Amino acid sequence: MSVSETRRQRHNLARLHSECELNYVRLLRLMPSTAKLEHSIRVDFTHGYDSGMQITVEEITRYTHLLSIVADSVRPDWLPEIQMKVRIYHDARMAEVVEWCSDRTIPWELSEKSSMQAPDEKWQWNMFLSDLLSHGLSHGMSRVKVTL
Repeated sequence: MSVSETRRQRHNLARLHSECELNYVRLLRLMPSTAKLEHSIRVDFTHGYDSGMQITVEEITRYTHLLSIVADSVRPDWLPEIQMKVRIYHDARMAEVVEWCSDRTIPWELSEKSSMQAPDEKWQWNMFLSDLLSHGLSHGMSRVKVTL
């Protein structure tokens, strides 16, 4: 496979959609079916470190939920915690990262070169979400905190 074919495959929309569909299923397995606004789910990883993720429902519309996911762990002070916003589309059965560490612009493919973003950044964010959710399902224990 040539380099250009590899790049095209990396930006394959069908692959991104299937990953978003898998992330939807993973999130539903972690969240209670009765998730309401400002409900918070804490997933603690069981491998002995003080690490995990916090999932908070920020917005609910008829067909979507907007979640805030914060991945925290023992890390150096200079390394910021990872925060992302994920939109769940219930009608399409997909979950997509729409914001990464307060960066609100998430294009499908960058048209101009930027030192701040990679051409496949959207793909990378959704793959990170996939890895994080898979790790949480395999090595995590979740607790639901209801805010009244």
